[in-house]
Amino acid sequence: MRKAYFSLILVVVIVVVVALVAIFYTAIGSSKYGIIKGKIYDELSGDPVKGVRIVADGRSTVLYRSTSYELTHIPPGEYTLQASPPSGWVKFTKTVKVKPGENKLNIPLKGDKIPDLKEIICFSDSRKDGITIEIRYADSKGIGMTDFPELPIKVDVTIWERVGKEKHYKKGKKLFEGPIKHYWDSSAYLAKNKGFIPWNKIPVKLEDKKWGIMEIRVHLKQGDFKDTIEDVQLFPVKEEYQ
Repeated sequence: MRKAYFSLILVVVIVVVVALVAIFYTAIGSSKYGIIKGKIYDELSGDPVKGVRIVADGRSTVLYRSTSYELTHIPPGEYTLQASPPSGWVKFTKTVKVKPGENKLNIPLKGDKIPDLKEIICFSDSRKDGITIEIRYADSKGIGMTDFPELPIKVDVTIWERVGKEKHYKKGKKLFEGPIKHYWDSSAYLAKNKGFIPWNKIPVKLEDKKWGIMEIRVHLKQGDFKDTIEDVQLFPVKEEYQ
């Protein structure tokens, strides 16, 4: 029994020693190589860019919903790192000098255009403090777009009082015209671009509960786009109004 017991202990000790030696040499080997890591994101919004491929020294990775990347086991030296995003963003290229250990490089991807943008589709939401406008992009097939870069835009709006009966609505008195505040909503699925008009900019009595017609004009580098909403509430939704 004692011989079997000591034999078992000897085997365990040998296995542990071999494992430690393997870890030691692996660590030594790894220390000879470099790691390139950092953040990669849309330059303006900070959002992740779906489907971007990063390559350096033959090592590559494809990201989908992450803003962090890492390329490992790269011999020290000078390399060209390339980040190839989907259509809509500009390809990123940079020469990097890799040293043993961690090498940090953040990659802000610059937006270029909204690919296959055909039209905008807008919706309004009347709240306690004003009217929020959702601006959605649609492609040539009429499908709402979900993955696109944040780009510099200008939003102009005109609001008229709505007169007439259903299916025969007409534009009445002009209530508002001009540029509006706009912002990017990273949490939105379709309407990432939003606009806002406070009630004090619209000369109406909220208690009259009137309706309006709104024309939205979006100005992008790649062109101007327009949409009209014919059922704009010129008063807050019922539960907020009370």
